[in-house]
Amino acid sequence: MVMNKITAKIHDETAAEVKAILAEAQKKADASAAKIEAAAQAKVQEIQVQAKADAEEAGRRQVLIAELESRKNALNLKRKVLDEAFAAAETKLQQLPQADWEKLITKLVVQGAETGSEKLCVPAADKARYEGGFLTRLNAALQAAGKQGQLTLSNDTGKFSGGVVLEGTTSDYDASFPTLLKLVKNQYEHDVAAILFKTEVK
Repeated sequence: MVMNKITAKIHDETAAEVKAILAEAQKKADASAAKIEAAAQAKVQEIQVQAKADAEEAGRRQVLIAELESRKNALNLKRKVLDEAFAAAETKLQQLPQADWEKLITKLVVQGAETGSEKLCVPAADKARYEGGFLTRLNAALQAAGKQGQLTLSNDTGKFSGGVVLEGTTSDYDASFPTLLKLVKNQYEHDVAAILFKTEVK
């Protein structure tokens, strides 16, 4: 009987201790769960904030790329229009009336000739003009400018659209229309762009 009471007492004390241990464990588990859940929520919020920031940054990049592409396309278009303007100028030079053409070529030759005895390299399409009396008038203009006035036509045919190249003994003077327009383009391109577009082409 006494033994049964002792056993019962031990059983009750053990049960109480186990219960206390379980309660403490449950308390710790609840605390850990709450801590883990709070950390998880914080991480979710952090991810959401970062995702929003990334989305905004991606949006800004897309806008920037679009703006750069638009500017590039605009500049390419302006460049094309500018090139077409100079191409049209070259065509106009080639289609000058005879009197205007002679006046221009005479000015170029008198200005470019060093001695007045150079050979003239001209396009095949213009050769008949020189042989039809223009070469004689050119030499007269050179003599009036104090130069020899002994130009002759070169055996070589110019591979350019218009104008003339003076072949000297030490150097040549390139007064072909493509070269002249290239020089004008390099010097006045920004001015022409300002007229066409009210701005400059970079």
